[in-house]
Amino acid sequence: MLPAGIIIRVFDPSTRPPTVLDALTAPGDVAVWAATVAPGAEVVGPLAVIDPAKVDGVGQIDLLVAYERQIAWLAAAQQRVLAELDGSALDWTGKQSIDYTQEQVGAALRLSPGHAADRLAVGRILVDRLPTTLELLEGGEITYLHAKKLAESVVAFDAKPTGEIEERVLRRAGDQTVGQFAASVRRAVLAADPRRAEQRHADALAERRVVVTPKPDGMAELWAWLPAEGAALVKTVLDSLATVKTPGDGRVIDQRRADALVDVFARVLGDPNLPEHHGHRPAIQVTIAASTLVGCDELPAELEGYGPITAALARRIATDPTGTWRRLLTDPASGHLMEYGRSTYRPPATSPTMSSPETEPACSRTAEGRPDSAILTTARTGAPAVRPANTTCIPYANGTTTPNTTPAGPSPAPTTAATTGPHLPTTPTPSTHPTTADTAEL
Repeated sequence: MLPAGIIIRVFDPSTRPPTVLDALTAPGDVAVWAATVAPGAEVVGPLAVIDPAKVDGVGQIDLLVAYERQIAWLAAAQQRVLAELDGSALDWTGKQSIDYTQEQVGAALRLSPGHAADRLAVGRILVDRLPTTLELLEGGEITYLHAKKLAESVVAFDAKPTGEIEERVLRRAGDQTVGQFAASVRRAVLAADPRRAEQRHADALAERRVVVTPKPDGMAELWAWLPAEGAALVKTVLDSLATVKTPGDGRVIDQRRADALVDVFARVLGDPNLPEHHGHRPAIQVTIAASTLVGCDELPAELEGYGPITAALARRIATDPTGTWRRLLTDPASGHLMEYGRSTYRPPATSPTMSSPETEPACSRTAEGRPDSAILTTARTGAPAVRPANTTCIPYANGTTTPNTTPAGPSPAPTTAATTGPHLPTTPTPSTHPTTADTAEL
C-alpha cells in the first residue's frame, strides 16, 4: 500500500502529453494538465473526452480554464483567417476578386454585414498592428474580449502610439477581468494622445440624450447617454437616497435606487414653477373606460407615452390625490371622440370599486339608445401613484391641480372612479374600449 499523500499519475506530462486513454482513466489529472499547458491541437483530443461528472469540483474548474484557453487559441487562429480574407474575397464562383468580404463572412458566420465588418476589422488590427496581443490570445493568456477591446480602441492611432498603448496595457492583462482591462485601455488611450481624447469627448458629448423604451409587464427602460461627471452625480444622489431605510421596508438596495429616481422627478413635477409644455402644466395622463374604473370590467387603460397598462394599475393611479379627471364621450363602435369634457374633477376620497354597492347595478345595465360611452382621462402632478407597501418617499412639494370648477361654478363630484396620476397636459386620448351606458351618465 502506498503511503498517505502520495499521488501516482497514470501518465508523466514531462515526458509525453496525455492521450485520450489517459483522459478516460485519469480525467482529473488530465484536466489539471490541460488547464496549465499552452493550448493547442494536442490538448483538444484528451480534453474533449473528459466527462465533467467524473471529476470533482476542483477538476471541473480546471476543465473550465482549459476550455477557455482552447477557445482563445482557436479565436487567435480565426483572427488570422479574417485578416487574410479582409479585402480579398472572391465572388461566388471563386474566380473574381470583389469587395464583398463582409457579406460573405456575414453569411458564413450568420452575422449581419455590420457585425461581420467589425470582426474583419478586429482581425486585421490584431494581425497587423497588435502582434503581442495576438500572441497572448493564442497562448490562452487573455480572452478574445480583451483583444477585441484593445483593437477597437487603437483604430484612430498610428503605429507608434498603438505600440505604446499595447505595451502599457498588456502588463497585467492576464490577471484582469474584461472590465478592469477596459479601464486600463481607457487610461492608456488618454495618456497616449490627450488632445485627441478631448476632441473625442467633445464629439461624444454632442450625442448626449435620454431615451425611454416601453417594456412588457407595465415596465419601461430609461436609458441615458451622459457625460461621466453627470452620470457620477446621478449615481451619487441615488446611492445616498437609497440608504434611507425605515423599519419594515423590505426593498433591496436596487429597488430603493429605482424608487428614489422616480421620487426625485415626482418632487419636481409637483413644483408649481415647473415650465409649461405646449401651454399646459406637465403631467402624466392615463385614459381609461369609466366602466373599467368602477370595476365593471378589466379593459386595458392607456398611459400616454407608454401604451396599454392593466386596469388594476390604472385604478391605483386613480387614487392619487393630486390628480384631476376629465370625461370624454366616445362612439362605442368606432372609438371616435364625440364630446370633450370641459369640466375637471378631483378624485373622490374613496374611489368606487366593483365591491361598492352603488356601482354593482351599473355593471349589469345596458346602453339603451345611447350612441356614446364614457371615457375618463386623469392627470397627476405629485408623487407616484403606485408604491410597494412599507416604503417611504421623499417629501413632495404640494402639487397643484386644475381648479375643480366649471364656467358655471363648482363642478359636481363624479359618481364613478377614474384614473389619476401626476398632472399632465389634459389633451384627451380617445379609447377604443366601449363602456356601459350607466358610466356615460357621469
